[in-house]
Amino acid sequence: MLEDSRPDEPRVAVLLVDMDRASQTIDPYIYGQFLEHINHSVEDGLFAEQIRGAGFEGKDFETYWKPDFDRGQVEVANLEFQNGSKSLRLKVNGGHAKIQQGRLFLEDGVAYDGFLWVKRERGTPRLTIQVHSSSGQILASVLIAVPLGDWHRIPFTFRSNIRDTEATLELAASGHGSLLVDFVSMMRSDVRRDGMFRPDLFEALEGLRPTFIRWPGGSFASTYRWKEGIGPYESRGYHPNTYWGGYSDYFGFGTDEFLNLCKKLNAEPLITLAAPDTSPEAIEYALDWIRYVNDPPMTEWGQRRAANGHPEPYNVRYFQIDNEPMNNGFTAQSYAEVVNAYGPRLRAASPGIKIVACGQKRSNDMEWSQTVIDLAGANFDVLGCHNYEYEPANFELGVRRIHDYLAKLCDYVRASKHPKIEVAVLEWSLQHTYDWRAGLHAAGSLMMYEELSPGLTMTCPALLMRNTTDDPSWTAAIYHDHVSWFPGGSYPVSKLFREHYAEELLASATGTFRDRDRTLLLDKISTAIPQGWQPGSVDANATRSKDGKRIVIKAVNYQGQRNSILVRLQGAAAPQTAAAMLHTLGADLMDVASLEHPDRFAVSSRNLEYSKTFSIDLEPYSVAVVEIRPT
Repeated sequence: MLEDSRPDEPRVAVLLVDMDRASQTIDPYIYGQFLEHINHSVEDGLFAEQIRGAGFEGKDFETYWKPDFDRGQVEVANLEFQNGSKSLRLKVNGGHAKIQQGRLFLEDGVAYDGFLWVKRERGTPRLTIQVHSSSGQILASVLIAVPLGDWHRIPFTFRSNIRDTEATLELAASGHGSLLVDFVSMMRSDVRRDGMFRPDLFEALEGLRPTFIRWPGGSFASTYRWKEGIGPYESRGYHPNTYWGGYSDYFGFGTDEFLNLCKKLNAEPLITLAAPDTSPEAIEYALDWIRYVNDPPMTEWGQRRAANGHPEPYNVRYFQIDNEPMNNGFTAQSYAEVVNAYGPRLRAASPGIKIVACGQKRSNDMEWSQTVIDLAGANFDVLGCHNYEYEPANFELGVRRIHDYLAKLCDYVRASKHPKIEVAVLEWSLQHTYDWRAGLHAAGSLMMYEELSPGLTMTCPALLMRNTTDDPSWTAAIYHDHVSWFPGGSYPVSKLFREHYAEELLASATGTFRDRDRTLLLDKISTAIPQGWQPGSVDANATRSKDGKRIVIKAVNYQGQRNSILVRLQGAAAPQTAAAMLHTLGADLMDVASLEHPDRFAVSSRNLEYSKTFSIDLEPYSVAVVEIRPT
């Protein structure tokens, strides 16, 4: 008989994989991402515009620009231009009036371009655009004779011959007279032509290979004015991001930019519609968005889309009816009324779409989800829940808690009048830390979501990216400043698991046994759980590609001691010979990457000798992936 062992004794997890048994399908949308306008994830983040406060609206001038004048004057003028109500007036009387903005990032040998809008009010002032290095060197200088008449869009280009992380753009008026300046833009020329995504952050997102991307929120979605995020860049709406810090946002990254991002990443878009109430005006505003992205080009909104450079419909399939409505005063009953009002209209506007309704915000609120299913289940296809773990110490326990909740929810759906509803987790992560605990939690969560598929069909963690200068309590996968980025603990795990996604779940295991009894385990475990078993500690699963050419074993060791996983592939389909590769990730619990040390969480890979029964040593607090390719 197996006896109990010491808590700190090395232990082994057992994964029995019957290669002949029917498998369950793992939806690839388990590996989605969620892009919200929060903590400069988009503005001054993924969106490559380098000028902050481009249109001088709100407090932009005092926040981002530095004035300087001699026999001149710099003032904010209250007047209408494009979608804004403020411009900048530069007055000169034989001296100069200038403004500067620093913290620009220039790369050596790279071409930059930009533009600004200018209007001469009186006299014959001249305008000079200069780019200065952080040491004061003039890197580029363009002198402009401001034309007469109305507003003029003035382009400029230059090539940097140095790398500088703190360069400055200067706009200086000289001579005599007065002129107005508005909407200043500058970014890399190649980036402007290729979608206006910051290259390093785009590459980081590309590394996650998202199957779908949810946008624009989150809380931001509940008040997002999508019609002010289409058309010429400089005519977009200006709205301070009141949800997440109040910083300026000119909606330069809007619908067309988002859908272009999805196309470049080969990711399905999921658009979150604002649904503030059931008024005809609110519903029509949401419907117009669906018409803009999906209507043929000869329709009113199809023509608008074509005028913005996209004649063919985007054919967006997924639309969510708002986000966390409980934050906006809705009860489950009143939100169900919203779904019942919007759902049929959305389907009529674009047949074939999938409608996502909001499930619970916390995993202890089953009642919200049940009520929405019961009252509105006929008018949506996917129930999108949120499942955060807010206590970093619960990086393992949170996985168990959320698993139990989601299993009950999936069971409730199957027993309801609407058993075809799919369950999704559209926001999840270990919050309040980006150390290695977030990586362990991500590993356990993704394996848990794979196990719950196909009843669970979509997940996307939050946050995707954020600026290092913003609220540190918000956890993200990608942290950046204006120059570079580093990964949170969840990033390398999500990337590794996505790279080794396989479509069929063969087996899963949770828990460990005494290591010294491993020779008995494979015989014992198939009939009964021996003594010495310990719940938790290690999670593992086995998946297989649909074509049978890859078998993937994933495992996570939550404990601060070495454990191992014992794998047996059995059945006639178990390969006799194969090539195997082991990939591992590990760190101390509190380890973090940083801008100075972005490679803290590095994957180690090596060949593994294959047999039908093999074991893998799991270092303390580690994640492992084995890919087996039959030969």
